[in-house]
Amino acid sequence: MSNKGWIILGVSIVGITIVTIYLINRNNKKMKITSFQDAESTGLVSEILNKVISREGLSKKYTDVIALDGGTVGIAHYAVGGLAELYRNMDTMKYFGKTQQDMIANYSNKCRPSGKSGNDTGWGCYSKGWWKEGFTKFVNSADSKKLQDKAFAIGKKDTIEKAISKGWITPRQIAIAVGIANSMGGGGFSSLASKNEWDAEKTLKAYVGSNDHRKRREEAINKFYPKK
Repeated sequence: MSNKGWIILGVSIVGITIVTIYLINRNNKKMKITSFQDAESTGLVSEILNKVISREGLSKKYTDVIALDGGTVGIAHYAVGGLAELYRNMDTMKYFGKTQQDMIANYSNKCRPSGKSGNDTGWGCYSKGWWKEGFTKFVNSADSKKLQDKAFAIGKKDTIEKAISKGWITPRQIAIAVGIANSMGGGGFSSLASKNEWDAEKTLKAYVGSNDHRKRREEAINKFYPKK
């Protein structure tokens, strides 16, 4: 998908295919996102995940299964509590032989015990062979991308709705909200935005500071959702 986002719709009539091409310019401030459904159905949330969060695969990939934080998975680097949303959207019996309830209760927050940090050296979920093997199969499955995108969108629903309620209705503003929430959590995003009077640009600047990782996220936002 280009920066402008081509959507091609084809209609077949008596053996003749008529193709209509719609150009949606997601960088245009006149395009308004007025609901979470707008953000999800237009593909905007998935696009933000791929272009801002993962920086087109430079920082995160759909197939990632790594030791960080006791076990980190996929393009959104689901870890600890974030794994719960992923479990809710996948067939845990197929990949782990355990129910969703069991996986959520025992293999999300508990993947990183209190006092532990960094890579799992035997204390987390990643060091459990069945867990690592199950997720390796999942991230390489045919439906993994769709399910990861869905889990990410659902996880950011409250943040997007909160941002919209404060007048953040452009693709750039939604990208800022999602980008910050993915790093600081929904509560952290709301707190920071409130301190900056719910001004999207001020909030982004306050978030970035002198942090190199956050500067790269800002660069991705500016590249794909430039200011007008």
